[in-house]
Order: sequence, then structure tokens, then C-alpha cells
Amino acid sequence: MSATPAGTTPDIDEKIGVLTDLVTPWAVRVAATLMLADHIGDGTAAVEDLAKQCGADPDAVGRLLEHLASQGMFAPDGPGRYRNTQLSDRLRRDHPMTMYPWLDIEGGMGQYDRGLSALLLAVRTGKEAYSSTFGRPFFEDLNTDARRGAAYDELMATVTAWTLPEILQAYDWSRVQHVTDVAGGSGALLTGLLQAHPQLRGTLVDDPRAVRTATGRFTAAGVADRATVHPGSMFDPLPGGADLYIVKSTVMGWGDGGGAAILRRCAEAAGPQGRVMVAEFLRGAPRLVPSLDLYMTLLGGKERTEEEFRTLGAAAGLTLLATHPTPSGYCLLEFTVDA
Repeated sequence: MSATPAGTTPDIDEKIGVLTDLVTPWAVRVAATLMLADHIGDGTAAVEDLAKQCGADPDAVGRLLEHLASQGMFAPDGPGRYRNTQLSDRLRRDHPMTMYPWLDIEGGMGQYDRGLSALLLAVRTGKEAYSSTFGRPFFEDLNTDARRGAAYDELMATVTAWTLPEILQAYDWSRVQHVTDVAGGSGALLTGLLQAHPQLRGTLVDDPRAVRTATGRFTAAGVADRATVHPGSMFDPLPGGADLYIVKSTVMGWGDGGGAAILRRCAEAAGPQGRVMVAEFLRGAPRLVPSLDLYMTLLGGKERTEEEFRTLGAAAGLTLLATHPTPSGYCLLEFTVDA
């Protein structure tokens, strides 16, 4: 009988296997990109048919599904046939909690995931490392590809859909008359706010690609008469006149210099009577996407603690007034503008 090496147990071996496996996470992403769960739908499907529908090699698709079925992602349903499970249902684009925009290799996050090969450089230097792989920073790279840009907007809208009910409940929006959503993407957050509060008017600031998408969203949602768009950068002077400037899931993508610059522009536009709100996950607190902080490391950004936000706000001429947590881990940090 062979002795078990010191410090090794079946539980530890299994945990190490899960933590170091790269094949299964990429296999899930390939399945999502090929939309296999969508093609299977509510019934069962043959591998040959799935391969035709997604334009892939039948043998390779079969081996991919065989591996993922061994992990519970799909389930075999007779020779050469598969059905969805509760796990693969989350890959379907029509699922209310779909993970498809996160996992589509050809979408907004796919390039980001490939960029994780530079995480070692980011950790060693503490600086942005995405451009070492792709030749330009993430958001500049994103804007060079219309499909990926649109997919990234869809991803951010999906995250907003998950968290919007909590954001609406965590703060007394009835006190706000005009809100400006800075770097508001395709307008999902602002649309939700305007639909929930008829007294609100809103302005969205983002690059021209996102603003075009947002305009269509406002019209489709019936709030276009209360929404205006402002194509531009969050690092440039922002339009004045709002009593609340909100920045959601954005400051985390920048180091302290960039984060303070964004908040400083918000403070300038808000003026002494206005408020600035940052909506982000707090580092160290339970949150919806625990791995997000390391993604931010790749960009040269980071998640922050409440105290770090207090310090960052002070550098931008802001004082942290209150924090409004939500069950998902999102926290609304409300700042006043220093006189």
C-alpha cells in the first residue's frame, strides 16, 4: 500500500484541480460563444445538428459537450444527444440572469479574458497591463470593434438589470429632480431610473457609440422626452444643471489619479448644491462578482474600501456623506461637494 504524501488529501487534490483548471472555464466560454444552449433550447439536440447550426466541426462539438456534461454543464440524452441543465440554461441569451454576455469570447468580455495572460505583469508592476497584449488600453481597444463595443454595452446593461431593483430601493430618488449618468453606457441605468420616477429628468454622458445606443433605448422605453445625451469624455468638463451626478462601475477601472479626475469633473459640474454618487462594489465585502477586483488590476484600476473612497473623494473636493449598501454588494456612496 502506497503512503499518501504529506499535506495531500483527496479533498485538497480536488480543490487544487478546480482552482488550476483552465480547460473547463474556456470550454464553457466556447459553448457560450457557439450559443449551444440556445440551439438546444427546451428540448434535446443531436451533436450533428448543433454543429451545423453553429458552423463548427461535429466531432469537436461532441467532445466539447462530453467534457462539459461530465461537469454538469450539459446532460447526455441518448447517444450523440444533449439537453440543457440548470447550469447551461444560464448560457441562454433569453435567461433573465444570462451569463452569455460575460462568457462570449467574441464579445465585450472575451478580449478582456484573453488579456488575463498579462495578469502577472500587472501584479508585478501595479500598472495597467492590458495594452502589453493588445497594443492599446482596454476601452480604446473596445472602441475599435463595433461588435465588441455593442456586446460590452449589452453586458453592462445585463449587470444593471440584475442590480437595478436594489439601486432603486437603496436611495430616496424622489428627492432628485435631474440626474446625470456619467459614463452611463447604453443608458440602462438611466432608463430604469426615469421609468421608476416620473419626476426625474436625466442626462447621459458617454462616447458617441454608447450614446447612439442609449438614444434608441430611451425612445423604446418611452422616456426620451425626459432624457438628453451628451457625447463626450468623463475626463472633460461635464454638462451642468443636475442635482445628482452618478458614476456606476467606472471609477474602479482607474487608478487613484484617474479616479480622482473623474470625481473632480463630477464635483465641478454639480457645484456646492449638488451631490455626487459612486455605485460600485466595495473591496472586502460580499459581492456579486468576487473576481472583479483582479480584472480591474489588469486595467490599472481596483475595487476600493469605503475608507479608500473617502480619501479619493477628498482628493476631488468631495466629502463622503453616506453609504447605501445593497444585498448584491453594490454600494451607493453619496458625496457632497466641498465649498
